[in-house]
Amino acid sequence: MSLRRAGGAGVALLLLCGCGGVPAGKEKAMTTIDTAAAVRREGGKVWIEGVKGFDAGEYASSVHGAQARILQALGEDLTYDDLICYAGFAFRIGCHEQMCPSAGHPCCGYMCVKGSVRAMPRKLKLFEAGPWVKPKADRAAFEAEARAAVKASIDRGVPVQYGSEEDGLIVGYADEGRRWLCLHPYHKDPAERFRHDEASGFAGGKWPWGIAIWDEPRPPGERPSDRELTVAALRQAVDMWKTEKRDKYFCGEAAYRHWLGWLGDVEAGRAADPKAGMQGNGWCFDVLVHSRRIAGRWLKAKAAGFDGEAGRQTALAAGHYTAIAEGCMKGLDCPWDLAPPPGKAGQWTGQMRQEQVRRLRAARDHDAAAITALEKALAAMDGR
Repeated sequence: MSLRRAGGAGVALLLLCGCGGVPAGKEKAMTTIDTAAAVRREGGKVWIEGVKGFDAGEYASSVHGAQARILQALGEDLTYDDLICYAGFAFRIGCHEQMCPSAGHPCCGYMCVKGSVRAMPRKLKLFEAGPWVKPKADRAAFEAEARAAVKASIDRGVPVQYGSEEDGLIVGYADEGRRWLCLHPYHKDPAERFRHDEASGFAGGKWPWGIAIWDEPRPPGERPSDRELTVAALRQAVDMWKTEKRDKYFCGEAAYRHWLGWLGDVEAGRAADPKAGMQGNGWCFDVLVHSRRIAGRWLKAKAAGFDGEAGRQTALAAGHYTAIAEGCMKGLDCPWDLAPPPGKAGQWTGQMRQEQVRRLRAARDHDAAAITALEKALAAMDGR
């Protein structure tokens, strides 16, 4: 896979466009930690015990996946489902104009991070060094400060979020903080702890574009209520559906139109290089199933908290999102069985493409119906 770099200013998270990597398969059950993780020390090495790795099959958004693991280590109730729904990612569909496999990154195209940042129980301190950042006047001092902050966070039992194009976790250190012990979804084994300086690709080897230190807790009054975050997410879902394009990414209904058009061009022999878009096609399909499955179950639970028509319409939207995931996955063990990666180009038949088109058309109709229901729910909430 190629490493894509998308310019632009950072927000209060680790940003920038990553390329979805491998067939993710079925979602895995979330692993939770019952109590705050324990810090272990041995022969100059310090690490946080009990923090689990994750892969793209469990958490398609590595940004939110890394945050979910930190929240679990801290014993917080906020979940991955909450994060990607508050952020709007669970309701987004984005398709790159050249079928880049980056549908799983919340910062590619229509930005989906603000809501999850607002929901965070702790303040974040960022150390940014990405392509969009002006070079540091004293790079050595910057890196020394960042390493000290990472060390201090590990010492108090709080994993550190890091990444360039896809995010992982720093869970330990050695050599007085000069070497990091990490977990990353795009490491050769996502469950394996490894040394950052001995890795490559998304996982490490070079100084990260961003490091996020989870600092002191936010006062209760600084955190929006669940209802406020939920309503904001629903408004964002409606806006994303009606937005034509952000940067090089088609959004909402336009994303379906572009995606279906590309599949039609492949089937008709008009696509110049179909193989080049297969990873993006498979990743978009996988993320659609992943996000809508979560959107459906999350909204179903939230609907119970809304009165009257607002609750009924929210539940109706939840049903449509669930229907998308179920319809796309009918008879499949994995989304990639229908939308294979380029390594299986010879097995990608016209019948498979036609079936994917049929399922995507049904998904588009359910998405449109969900948005109509959400608009009615929001109108009821606003008293209109």
